[in-house]
Amino acid sequence: MISIGTGEDFYEMGRKFFFEQKDYPRAAQAFEVAVLLCPYESNGHFLLGASLVESGEIGGAILPLARCVYIDPEHRDGRNALGMVLRWLGWGEDGLIQLARAAYLGHLQAPDTLAEAGVDFCRKCARHVGHSFAGCPRCAGKARARTSPRLRAWPFAHLPEDDWRSRLSLPGGELSDLGLQYLRRHQNGEEEDALELAITYFELAAAATNSTAISTKYPKRLSDLGLVYRERFAYHGLSEDLEYAVDCGEQAHATALPEISEWATICSNLGLAYLQRHEYSGSASDLDRAIMLLEKALSDTNGPPGDRPAVLANAGRIYQRRFQRYKSKSDLDRSIGLLKQAVAATPADHWRLAVRLNNLGAALQERFELTAAPGDLDQAVLFLQRAVETTPEGHRGRPLRLANLGVALMDRFAQHHRHTDLKQGISYIGQAAAATLDGRPELSLLLSHLGKAYRLWWEAGGLGVDQQTLHTLARRLAAATAASPQARARAGLEVGMLAQAMGEHATAVTVLDPAVRLLPIVPVKDADWGDRESRLGNHLGLAVEAIAAHCGTGDVVGAVEISELGRGILLAAQLESRTDLSDLDEQLPELAGPIRQLRELLNSPSGAGDRTSLWTRHDQLVSQIRTHPRFDRFLLPPRLADLQPAAVGGTVVLVNAASQRSDAILISADRDPVHVELDDLAISEVKGYAQALLRAIRSTGKQEHIPLQAILGWLWDTIVSRVIKALPASQGHPRRVWWLPIGLLGLFPLHAAGRPGQPDALDAIVSSYTPTLRVLAHTRAQPPTTIRRQLTVALARTPGLPDLLGTICEAHELHRKHPSGTWLVNREATTAEVLAALPEATWTHFACHARADHSAPSTGGLRLHDGTLTIPEIVRLDLAHAELAYLSACSTADRSPDHIEESINLASAFHLAGFRHVIASLWPLADGIAVEAARAFYQALPSNPTASNAALALNQATRELRANYHDRPELWAPLIHSGP
Repeated sequence: MISIGTGEDFYEMGRKFFFEQKDYPRAAQAFEVAVLLCPYESNGHFLLGASLVESGEIGGAILPLARCVYIDPEHRDGRNALGMVLRWLGWGEDGLIQLARAAYLGHLQAPDTLAEAGVDFCRKCARHVGHSFAGCPRCAGKARARTSPRLRAWPFAHLPEDDWRSRLSLPGGELSDLGLQYLRRHQNGEEEDALELAITYFELAAAATNSTAISTKYPKRLSDLGLVYRERFAYHGLSEDLEYAVDCGEQAHATALPEISEWATICSNLGLAYLQRHEYSGSASDLDRAIMLLEKALSDTNGPPGDRPAVLANAGRIYQRRFQRYKSKSDLDRSIGLLKQAVAATPADHWRLAVRLNNLGAALQERFELTAAPGDLDQAVLFLQRAVETTPEGHRGRPLRLANLGVALMDRFAQHHRHTDLKQGISYIGQAAAATLDGRPELSLLLSHLGKAYRLWWEAGGLGVDQQTLHTLARRLAAATAASPQARARAGLEVGMLAQAMGEHATAVTVLDPAVRLLPIVPVKDADWGDRESRLGNHLGLAVEAIAAHCGTGDVVGAVEISELGRGILLAAQLESRTDLSDLDEQLPELAGPIRQLRELLNSPSGAGDRTSLWTRHDQLVSQIRTHPRFDRFLLPPRLADLQPAAVGGTVVLVNAASQRSDAILISADRDPVHVELDDLAISEVKGYAQALLRAIRSTGKQEHIPLQAILGWLWDTIVSRVIKALPASQGHPRRVWWLPIGLLGLFPLHAAGRPGQPDALDAIVSSYTPTLRVLAHTRAQPPTTIRRQLTVALARTPGLPDLLGTICEAHELHRKHPSGTWLVNREATTAEVLAALPEATWTHFACHARADHSAPSTGGLRLHDGTLTIPEIVRLDLAHAELAYLSACSTADRSPDHIEESINLASAFHLAGFRHVIASLWPLADGIAVEAARAFYQALPSNPTASNAALALNQATRELRANYHDRPELWAPLIHSGP
């Protein structure tokens, strides 16, 4: 029995038991009372831990030793003992952190223990490093990164029975509290290794909880552990941590009873884990799962009132993300409503208030960009100002919040033209960039904002943006290698546009080209089409500006090559002509695996640790791959000389309209490219006419509302007439042109340009289209078929859609000419029947409805009797001897303005499936006109098995329609040809 006394009495009593009598159990009893009476005496906690170690209670020593170093981070004996205990328990990495700090603080035994483990410690910062490590990354300004996943140890009950750790009894609740304290330290940027310590204590807390007991503690601690894994993924970017977070959360969700008070928090945390995985991989199913879990959390009213604001904030964030993916205003409205509730319910002194204010301001800003409602923008500025005001100086979240406020002020300048808003916005963004070190992953985003701000200031006539400012920005951007490929590419676009605005074309090239070269690794390989196209859709305009920069320096060859690298990336991946990873898997598997893994790490959405070293390793692997003869052009722009043969028999015309200039480049097989400056083509007019065209098509779907007369005249005056003048002279046959429009120009009918009653494009040239030179080269390389096997598919009636009675006439005429072919009509035209028939066909004609989705082009397809034959299903076909596909359906060559550089539509899908020639429509076809067009096309086409004259036949058919409907170009102009 120990008598009652002061804390000092028990401390001295414990020392006697420990040092003099070696009675460690009684010493532990005395020190337990001492630390209760004097809880902030670090030495008491150390001696309690040491007593428990000597008594054989290794697990019990964890908490007092952890408290010792938490109270006194410089306690070298406590650091050494904690390091030893952590290593004994299986947390070797975390034990080395403590031992290295102990050695740094002068503990005599710690260096020998480190040496036995094969590591050393940095004499400047106390980091543990390998003996062969060439310098300390932390001292070189690099963030600490994980290169392999840690082994999970929760719970110890999962270990074999003969493992002594499975019988440990640990103070789970207190370890969990300590983990939370270290998590706060990490989030406030107070301690380099706080995150590692937080996850260690949360793991121990989960391990200490009996998973078989009926208790709310186990699921809650697993949920907390998942939260910390998410935090570490955001910091280090190791995908295994994200999988662990989902795993922990799912186990917590599966073992929790819905009536427990923590149910809403468990659902909310797991929802955020799925959201983070969606942002990493682009998976739509993860986003759907996140929404479902947050709705569960929102519907729960049994939880503590203090947990409700976090659930509201998390739900608001997830709905905001779904808006960003699908652009549904209802999602954004719901997000703002939830975020407003979260802010209103958050106390003024709460540590998450600034985050919630920032998220609400960002959502309001997004709604302003969607609706142009000035009230949203003013509210956004107010909430973002509050977010900055509630974030202390030096907090790691302050630079991004300053930048968000600056961007909102720039948006307000664009609306009201108050120079004070622009000036203040630039100041805030400049402060944010200045406060961010080159090694930080958020620097690219800040430089992106700063580049745009300087450009607005330059265009507004502001002083202070000079060549030195631009070069400093470009230099910092080149050094900002800690960001994801997406962030670096976006920053390159904004800084490049600033350089273009200043007339610094050479600097623009040095900034924009590296940004374009990042695009092939932006899509995640394992994601589906929709997820990958969503990622690439965030980089509109990059290829446009890079092409313009090369034209500005007179380098038209470079302009064509950078165009081929930065556009049609998903098409190129399908053709296996871009990244060569399939061939690499076969030829150099020892290099293919590592570079694929590096790409996944580099594509994480948050500040993923030491990306600088990841990029260095990536570049080293690329250089190593290029030493092999078959891969000497790996990840390099396609050479124009290799692509020029695609233009044999005519001229490929690349047309580009950028922020500062517009150009056409004429590419022939046997001569140097010809550059034509398009001085009268302004990007503002391109955007205006594109919006008018899209608005007319979307508003009613009625062709007569499309304002084409004005558009065709404008196209003739600014582009087509000038191109025709620069074409090589005709050799007695119609001149062939393959239009290769860049950016929004891909929406327009260049083949039909002209003014009523005057010679026009249809009279002067025979037009085709191609999304890239590589696609044209691919289709030209396929051998023509020697036999015609016709597949005809027609649906006069499709369930749930308007009737198309003319389709039967189309199909009947074609089938009458080719009676041996396959004829699938109405109910017979199912997806299974069509997919089964396509491999046998060399020619195919579809007369039916089609679906085009601008928000997710790859979800489009042909509407058959029992469903949609989607673009990915068509692309997966590998058809030999496929010659011509005639797609007599609405908008089969339509291109989404949000994904226009990818050219994902039914026409390109049929090319990828193997068809050499495709006839498709730019906008909805009138039923009767579709019948006339098909009849005229097939009559003009020779009855050979090959379709070599398909472009000429379509030109003749279009001119016939024009003669019949001369004042209705919306009726005669929609059909286009693509192919050799």
